[in-house]
Amino acid sequence: MSDQVSPNRMNLLNLRTRIASAVMGAGLLEDKRSALIKELLKVYMDLLAGRETLREKMQDAVAELVHALGIEGREGVLSASFAAKREVSIDITRRNIWGVKFSGINYKTMLRPLDGRGYSFTTVSCSVDKAAKEFESVMDKVLNTASVESHMRRIGDEVKKTARKINALNEVVIPMTKEQLKYVVRSLEERNREDILRLKKFKGRVGRNRLWDYPEALLLQGYPDPSPFVER
Repeated sequence: MSDQVSPNRMNLLNLRTRIASAVMGAGLLEDKRSALIKELLKVYMDLLAGRETLREKMQDAVAELVHALGIEGREGVLSASFAAKREVSIDITRRNIWGVKFSGINYKTMLRPLDGRGYSFTTVSCSVDKAAKEFESVMDKVLNTASVESHMRRIGDEVKKTARKINALNEVVIPMTKEQLKYVVRSLEERNREDILRLKKFKGRVGRNRLWDYPEALLLQGYPDPSPFVER
């Protein structure tokens, strides 16, 4: 790639500026990656705790459902579930971390009051109502865990993308640009030495021509007397 760069002072300045910009960009990307990794670890710990809580709530909800089935029977539980059926609406929210947009889930709590499940207290036992409450709590935790997991995956993808950019700068762009800079510097130094040598030769030639006008100087330097050969 170095032979494709014209060795002149303009390219020398451009390459130095490009290296400085690449180094600064790599530093900023490393700061971004550090911030994202810190956020990733925090979200990961929240996700682990959320999944453990979800598992415990699922066990409690299933135990209450089994208890309700034992008391009310399959038909009684199905009837109560049809009465308590409803639609769940969620909103997608967005937030920004280091220029990266993340989606989240915003929702109202799934837990309803005792008179908000659509059935009468006189037609179902408290075991059915307790099972419904436990499953509503499970749905709350499912939505929260889904939001956290989606957030963690998005951070993980961004960390990988940022790491690839850092590697590209440190392992490809910066070394290649430094090689181009070395080539330009060597070429300019070689050209400068040639110019100095050419200037010295020119000065020497001019100096010898002038000495013929001063025979005394030639005699002092050991040359024969040029007077007979110099036209006056």
